[in-house]
Amino acid sequence: MSMSMPMADIDSINHIGMAVRDLSHASHCFEAMGFQLTPWSAHAGAWKPGEPVKPLGAGNRCVMFARNYLEILASEHADQPSPRIAGYLQHHQGAHIICFNSETVEAVDARLVAAGVETSGAIPLQRDIDTPEGVRTARFQRVQFAPGDSPEGYIQAARHLTPQYIYQPQYIRHPNGCTELRDTLLVTDDLAHFVAKYQRYLGQSAQQQDGAMVFHLPGFSRLSLIPLPKVSNWLPGSLLPPLPGVAAVRFHCPDLQAQRQRLLHAGFTVLPVGERLLVPAEEACGLAILFEQ
Repeated sequence: MSMSMPMADIDSINHIGMAVRDLSHASHCFEAMGFQLTPWSAHAGAWKPGEPVKPLGAGNRCVMFARNYLEILASEHADQPSPRIAGYLQHHQGAHIICFNSETVEAVDARLVAAGVETSGAIPLQRDIDTPEGVRTARFQRVQFAPGDSPEGYIQAARHLTPQYIYQPQYIRHPNGCTELRDTLLVTDDLAHFVAKYQRYLGQSAQQQDGAMVFHLPGFSRLSLIPLPKVSNWLPGSLLPPLPGVAAVRFHCPDLQAQRQRLLHAGFTVLPVGERLLVPAEEACGLAILFEQ
């Protein structure tokens, strides 16, 4: 890389967040697919810059990797649903959050505002996390993109201020051998609009691939925008979320044959998609799961 080349202020997908009605069922489902989940972690945060950080009534368990993760969100107390989680589930169970990674959240915010995109401003978040040394507080910054114009979900960029508490070595190894959340598939019935929108968000262009438009982010991972007429090529036999919406994630899995046997033994439907394996969304709490080598 040339020393004069400007660095991208968004380098990858940090995590995808999905909301579930029954965390126990979702946990069993993902563990049966061969993933290790982190312990329950309650969330706290502020909704506007300068407001105090307070409990949010929700939390997560995560499928962690060395550089990114899948977040499974639920209300902390079933009899007192978090308004945010309840809002997600009223729309659909499945993925609602695309969080890009940035080491310069303020720069992302400034760039988007200059481009005419409404943002939340840079806001602090935190959650307590169990570590081998005891409970520690993980801290983040995040900026939400176009809060009033994001029918596909909650779109944001975040910076981990305490990554050592998030990416703990004991949680990033999985029985199925998966090593990365490699791709996120967003299905839309207005491809041109979404390509233009995400080019503004990401500051880069998409490439055509198998009828879709794919953003290859400069650090790692991809965002694939799938037009509705082409979705059967990418996600055959899987239910879709309300459109536009995040329909699937793709994991890197080094041994597809072993994973296929694991999935079949656990009772999942396994659909071949080229050289990939697909677990349909209706069997994975609303989010289709793809495995590829």
